[in-house]
Formats: sequence, C-alpha cells, structure tokens
Amino acid sequence: MKNPFVKVILVFIVGILVARIFWFLGFIPNLFRNIIDPGNCSGHQVKTIGMYICSAMVAFKMLLGPLLLMVFIFVFRKRFFNFINKIKPKIPKDFQFLLAPVVSTLIFTILWAGSHPSIMDTNGIIDQRSFPSIIGVFTFITTNYYKEIQKKLTGFFEKRDKFSKPIRYLFALGIPVLLSLVITFEDRVSNVALKEQIIVLVSLVTGYLVLLPKQGQIKLNKEL
Repeated sequence: MKNPFVKVILVFIVGILVARIFWFLGFIPNLFRNIIDPGNCSGHQVKTIGMYICSAMVAFKMLLGPLLLMVFIFVFRKRFFNFINKIKPKIPKDFQFLLAPVVSTLIFTILWAGSHPSIMDTNGIIDQRSFPSIIGVFTFITTNYYKEIQKKLTGFFEKRDKFSKPIRYLFALGIPVLLSLVITFEDRVSNVALKEQIIVLVSLVTGYLVLLPKQGQIKLNKEL
C-alpha cells in the first residue's frame, strides 16, 4: 500500500474504531476524580481574575488523572517504542504503518475519555469520541513525512535554533495557554468541544516544531 492519501484515510477510520471501542478505558485516569474533588467556581464573578484562577484550578484537578498517566507514558516511552518494534514484524507489511498511529490513538483515547466522562457526544471539529483518531493521523504524518517537513521548514528551523531550548519550550507551552485564555474569554464558554480540540492540535503542532530537529530523526533518550 503506497498511496499516502489511502493510508491517511485508513488511519483515520481505524482510529475512530479504536477510540470508540476502547473509550471505556477512560475509567483509569478518571479514578482520580473520585479521590480529588475538582470543586466549582459558583462563588466567583465572571470575567474576574479570581474566576479565571478558580477555573484553571478546577480544570487542573479534573485533568490530574490524565496528566499523571501522560507523565507515566512519557517516562516509560522507550519501552512503548520497544513494544511497538517487537510486534511490528507480526503484522502484514502492508499494514505496519498503522501500528504507531493506533498505539498513539489508544493512549490518547484513555487520556481524553478520562477527562471527558460526561460530554463524550458533543461535537467540535469532529465528535469527542472520534477526536483521538486525529491524533493517530497526526502521528502518521509527522513520523512518516518528517523529512519533507524539515525541507519545507528549513528557514523556520534556522530562526528557531537561534533561541535556547528552554525558551523554545516556553513558546511551545505559552502559545496554547495564551490561545486558550483568548478563546475562552466569555461569560459562558461556547463551543467547548471545538475550542478544546483546537487547543490540543495547536499544542501538538507547537510541541512538534520545538522537538523536531532541522535534520535527522528525533532521538529517543533512555527513561528518566
């Protein structure tokens, strides 16, 4: 299977199936919500500093489980890649390209479902239960066509590398945070699913552009 468009479509379709079938695994990070009460901000006036600080704390508490799971996955990322490499030969060659996107979709499904137990049927770019499939597509494109991306963004990388890595990381973190503050500055946040999904995608892109070297592959370091 050589046609990249067919591969992307297949990754997307398989990703939707994976996300919907394994959505129930969201209970794993969601267990933390039964231990830590996220609270509410009913005592604060809208569009005040106190309201935004309170909202940020509630969101953080709600996402604590998924965040801890994400940290765990990051720490043991080398083992995840080793696992992928071990089972890859057992998959027909024409479908091996699906492995990394499926694994990333599954991991993100657990995180996403854990932080969205009650709004899984709302719609953004696509519905919340299918959104993890977009992560699979992103994984497929960025891991298979990174050389093309590097060639297209040569000028960008030359300018980027003039800044130290800590500064780049601050940009990668700061851009999504600033975007989230701007698009949610409302009395009552509208189109929540759409805005969440946009912020996730912007975070992925900024993080990728920070980590991707201007030449060669991203090196996989040992576990911390």
